[in-house]
Amino acid sequence: MSQCAVQGEQRPLTTDATPTQGANKGGRVKRAGLAALVMVVATAAVADEVWTELEPGLDLARFDSKARTSAKWGDLVVLRVDPGVWDLKVEAATLQGDDRNRNIREWSEELDLIAAINAGMYQADKKTHVGYCLVDGEVISRYPNNYRSAAAFGPVDEADPPFRIFDLDEVPLEEIKERYHTVVQNLRLIKRAGKNRWEESKDRWREAALGEDSRGRALLISCRKAWSMHDFNDLLLELPLDLVCAQHLEGSGTARFWLNHPGHGEWKEPGYPGPDLPIILGVTRPKAVSGTD
Repeated sequence: MSQCAVQGEQRPLTTDATPTQGANKGGRVKRAGLAALVMVVATAAVADEVWTELEPGLDLARFDSKARTSAKWGDLVVLRVDPGVWDLKVEAATLQGDDRNRNIREWSEELDLIAAINAGMYQADKKTHVGYCLVDGEVISRYPNNYRSAAAFGPVDEADPPFRIFDLDEVPLEEIKERYHTVVQNLRLIKRAGKNRWEESKDRWREAALGEDSRGRALLISCRKAWSMHDFNDLLLELPLDLVCAQHLEGSGTARFWLNHPGHGEWKEPGYPGPDLPIILGVTRPKAVSGTD
């Protein structure tokens, strides 16, 4: 898959407001403030309506990506995961003992995952992650590239969030490696906070992506309809996801998402279960919840 050109930095538009003179100024300000408050409340209510709670800390939303509306059988699915409740864990074939790639269903069944998605692209050898990759303190791909996004899991210091997507032009990779046990470098889609980093293009593909919302929750995103990444980013920012940043995981036939939960059933991608993958991101119950040692 080819990388799309990343657009240059853009300055936000700003307006210097001059205080309005006259007796009606206070009334206008109050009415404007009330209207803004009503809009915020209404937006929050719409956002809540699109989510179905599978369990505390685990919510699902589906959208018709073309209509950009919530839809029961929509082609765009988003699993929202609270990393303070659920465990997000990167798994790699090179760390499994047998060094064997698995399809998304095999990964999920063998590791007892609630959900799984690609963790990123891989090289022609079908083993090596494209970009730097550290899993549970073990380096499985040591050479960083010019990709500007890194997803981090398992903080060394509990004061750090359990999950975060970093912009590598804002926070150095070396710093992130010192702060987290698992770090995966990938192509950036959306820069914090909510900046589309891809130019318009005729290239389109089905997408698997990882996002983060304003509360630090992970968004596992899978879209069955092909989009250019510029338009896909705009779509994500327009939907009521509260998304602040996102990274590309994989595209087209290699893009895989799997979910098997009593509250939803089994989610199957086209061409299910798809190709064998060397690395995935899984969602699992914490040991205290699952009852395991």
